[in-house]
Amino acid sequence: MTATLSFIQQTFDRFNALCFEGALPPIPIVLTKARTFLGKVEYRGVRGLFGLVTAKRDFRMKISTSFDLPQEELEDVVLHEMIHYYIAWKGIRDSSVHGNVFRNIMEQLNARYGRHITIRHKAKDGQLSEKTSTRTRRQYVCVTTFRDGARCITVAAGTKISELHRFFSCCPDIVKLQWYGSFDTFFDRYPRSRTPKVYKIPPDELELHLKDAVILELGR
Repeated sequence: MTATLSFIQQTFDRFNALCFEGALPPIPIVLTKARTFLGKVEYRGVRGLFGLVTAKRDFRMKISTSFDLPQEELEDVVLHEMIHYYIAWKGIRDSSVHGNVFRNIMEQLNARYGRHITIRHKAKDGQLSEKTSTRTRRQYVCVTTFRDGARCITVAAGTKISELHRFFSCCPDIVKLQWYGSFDTFFDRYPRSRTPKVYKIPPDELELHLKDAVILELGR
């Protein structure tokens, strides 16, 4: 079947009550003809100092109408996105986009309700992730360590590296910074900053994605 607004809304309401105890607020549902994903949840981050996300607003769920799926599979797509919505709306920190928290919730729902939710959505013409990309490009990543011990990253536009480096070097709240060059596609999910914006990241996840990175030496 092809997704319709009424079906997605009914599916959301049914599983919200059954699987999430009605905890999820209503979310706008948008149908799209995208062929690079089956579903995704989007939201606007409210940023404070240095661009850190302090709250999340304007949630919406996007479902593609470009695929003809069995009803059960389409329901699992909606459930997959509802897990993302639950984690984001609750402000739960996960180890990655499909990290331990996501996987634990997914496995519980599959076991309890006989579902077949997966990490990657599947379609007839192949396996699709929510963010499909064939790009392999070098990213310039600045890791900043703050006085409170928080470690953050900035993925910089190439033309703004020197400017951002000077700014971070003069910031009294930053006690250490290091630049890296990396081809890890993990960093593609972050915007290429032209202004000082940092994103908190768990230390173990950061080390994992920097293990093959090249250290870049910049002067003050």
